[in-house]
Amino acid sequence: MPRTYENTSVRQEQDAPIAVYFVRHGHSAGPEISPALGPPLSKLGEYQAERIAARLAKETFDHIYTSDLTRAHETSRIICSYHPSTPFTVTPDLREITHHNFIKPAAIPGSAVRKTMKAEMEAVRRFAERIRHDHRPGQKILVVAHGNLIRTIMPVLGGRNPHESLLIEINNASLSILDVWDSGEAVLRLANCTKHLLPRQIT
Repeated sequence: MPRTYENTSVRQEQDAPIAVYFVRHGHSAGPEISPALGPPLSKLGEYQAERIAARLAKETFDHIYTSDLTRAHETSRIICSYHPSTPFTVTPDLREITHHNFIKPAAIPGSAVRKTMKAEMEAVRRFAERIRHDHRPGQKILVVAHGNLIRTIMPVLGGRNPHESLLIEINNASLSILDVWDSGEAVLRLANCTKHLLPRQIT
């Protein structure tokens, strides 16, 4: 069973955070619709997406963002069916990032890989800044993206180096919630929650 982490402490200050709900896409498989956009959801992935969509159905979001990669975009569309009037943005800044971002610099092969890594980190920082610039305290936004991206952007929103990725598992269709304050502080309220899925449906 994957582990769910929940921080139930209550911040005493009067200022409200931006609540960022992160959902990883459902399980993907099968032929790629486009080599650049990756594979679509599998049947299991569609079911996982439907389950997280049902869980979030009664939430009110001020904005929904998704990666443009097929598996995330399809997941977000299923979730958005419950939120037809919520502003919706598809962005390549939320694409998955490579595992090379999490290994020692000396082990990173070649200049091409380093160039890719630099572009990925710039995208992470750009989207983090977008959250802070475009949203105000008290708002709630949903981000549908990828495991490595979610692990990386959460520390960035807390003012940390993007290479300080959170060493937690992010399962398909899991929910994580990060509260972000104007001060630059951030608190992880919920991490990798899959209670909306049965054990055999968790991937």
